[in-house]
Amino acid sequence: MKKWIKDAIIYEIYPISFYDSNGDGLGDFNGITQKIPYLVDLGVNTVWINPFYKSPFKDGGYDVTDYYAVDKRFGSMQDCENMLQAFHKAGIRVIVDLVVGHTSDEHMWFKKSKQAKPDPKYKDWYVWTDCCFTPADRSMKGMSKRNGNYIVNYYAFQPALNYGFNEIKKGEESWQWHYTDERLKPLRDEIINIIRFWLEKGVDGFRVDLANSLVKADKDGEGVKWFWNIVIGEAKKINPDCCFLAEWGNPIKAAECGFDLDYLCHATQPYNELFRSDKGTNLTPWLERAGHSYFAKEGEGSFENFLAYVTEIFETSQGAYSIPTGFHDIIRIAEKKDVGVLKCIFAFILTFKCVPQIYYGDEIGIKHNYRVNKDGGYVRTGARTPMQWDNSAHRGFTKAKRAYLPTETAKKRSVENQKEDEHSLCNTVKSLIKLHKEYPQFSYEADLTMINSGYPLEFMRKANGEEIYIAINPTEKEWEIKQNPQTVLAQENVERKEKTIKLKKYGFIVAKM
Repeated sequence: MKKWIKDAIIYEIYPISFYDSNGDGLGDFNGITQKIPYLVDLGVNTVWINPFYKSPFKDGGYDVTDYYAVDKRFGSMQDCENMLQAFHKAGIRVIVDLVVGHTSDEHMWFKKSKQAKPDPKYKDWYVWTDCCFTPADRSMKGMSKRNGNYIVNYYAFQPALNYGFNEIKKGEESWQWHYTDERLKPLRDEIINIIRFWLEKGVDGFRVDLANSLVKADKDGEGVKWFWNIVIGEAKKINPDCCFLAEWGNPIKAAECGFDLDYLCHATQPYNELFRSDKGTNLTPWLERAGHSYFAKEGEGSFENFLAYVTEIFETSQGAYSIPTGFHDIIRIAEKKDVGVLKCIFAFILTFKCVPQIYYGDEIGIKHNYRVNKDGGYVRTGARTPMQWDNSAHRGFTKAKRAYLPTETAKKRSVENQKEDEHSLCNTVKSLIKLHKEYPQFSYEADLTMINSGYPLEFMRKANGEEIYIAINPTEKEWEIKQNPQTVLAQENVERKEKTIKLKKYGFIVAKM
């Protein structure tokens, strides 16, 4: 794994909601380009941009109709190339979404595959049963003139691309092909062509949507392991420095498949137990089943399952993992949390042994909007509202009368409002990012030693023979610790005595020993 990946601080941009440069109410490439100085000032060195390919946007762009074209709502291909060049000039690398588990049902490939007499080239690029009366899980029936039903990954308008099966049901061999079948190679080659196209445009890597589900009936994961090691292997021949970030939630499995990184998500229960186990902080009550988050004012959560989970990663995996504050598919991190808790979360993510990942707007504490539903987002839409730049109409996102989605009315949650307040969430995040970049102890490669996994959280990071001590109290309680740090690098709500530290409500300290 390249060092730049281990040292990455990733910032996710939902492009339609970041900044509108032309007054049509939609975020665009030029808008992102104009806000690069903000990202430079914040200190991030890598961005992940959600899909901007040609799409009817029935699932927020994750329903692609052309992988080689950008959607006109974001601007032109030239605008996209200008944006990539501007990022690189600013020293920021760019990761884009690779959505190849399915396409839109409006994609040319699918239109030619669903005909009564399918185009021979695309006939087998999707998973079709051999007859319209053949039962199959997640199959759409009677939707085309072709005598067969197509399989979908989730929504009905997203037909699954055909990467084969691991376990094949007896009697269904005519349409369930083993993942190594040579008849599947043309589609695999096309995926490599798509990757080559965007690498040559200048992207530095890919976040892979549904990375673990491409091969069907693949319980042991051997199918996706075989597939991704081929595809990622070919990509590394094109650009050895490129990064592959998995949407998986299982970093050990992802690394076995050739991925550099995997980010923890709501499919990862130990991640939920950190931030998203209180009522109203996750997508469903089942995901909140632990009952209490560790990072919560009550101080009734547990860090133990998360620690056991990441310890196994450290001991057995060649890859790395990232901890996101949030992302486009989950409830905003600020929901049900005080600003003090949010500061403690950022202090943790930016000092613990992980690759930090920040979702746009989390650095200013944007809340979730439960009242909106657009582009197939449902409850997820509330995490995709526009970035809040200032206190003007639509919070400076657009000059249009109507924005893509509504913004908050609370003026305190804007970049403009927080930039002059040295104690604001945004400035706290900015100072912690600066610290993360300045000290090698915060690289993924640096050692981690746990001191206390209860409350308060205490751990040590070590590199080049030097240690940095971190203590975090994400609760309303006060804790007194017997520690005597030499040089304080960052602190909040801390009272220091000769040989002790008092962590007050929402207190944290980062210090050299």
